[in-house]
This record gives sequence, C-alpha cells and structure tokens, in this order.
Amino acid sequence: MKLRLILKTVTKKNKELSIKFKIAPSKHLGFINFINLALNQDLPVTLSFEKIGKSGAKEESKIVGTFKFTGKDTLALSELNNEIQEDERKRKKQHQKRSQK
Repeated sequence: MKLRLILKTVTKKNKELSIKFKIAPSKHLGFINFINLALNQDLPVTLSFEKIGKSGAKEESKIVGTFKFTGKDTLALSELNNEIQEDERKRKKQHQKRSQK
C-alpha cells in the first residue's frame, strides 16, 4: 500500500495547485495514529518546517500554519487503520521468520 500527504491550495486566478509527499511504509502506522489522535482530540495541528544544513545544524522556518483535521468518511478511516495494522503485523511476522533461521 502507498500513502501520500497531499497539500492543495488555490491561486488568485482560481487555479488549483497541489503537491504530494510520499510517506514511507515504516511511517504509515505512526502517521495514521497521529491523524486519529488529532481527529479524536479535536485540537488544532501546527504545521512548520525545519531546515537542516549540510553541517547538521537545524533551523526552524519562519513559516507556520495551524489547522484542524476533519474526517470525510470515518468508516474508510477505520478500514485504512485496520489495513495498515494488518500490514505491520505481516511485516513483523516475516521479520521474525527470517531472524529465527
């Protein structure tokens, strides 16, 4: 399964723009848990950026946003959560089988 974060906006001329970021399979469960927490708590989420230089120095960006998540389809969200947890269980089983050999 593939999971992407899609950000959308509209220009002054009413043209829609979007950008998509892939979410690694190892991060799926954590991302879904974060989304579920934000939905259930009904608290705002802050979006910010961090620049990391070649030397490893980290710098917080001056751009920040705050928003709330809303669910379009709670049934589909729970199905997605179950699917991700099942994939995680399968991955752990495969890892255990390989490590026992």
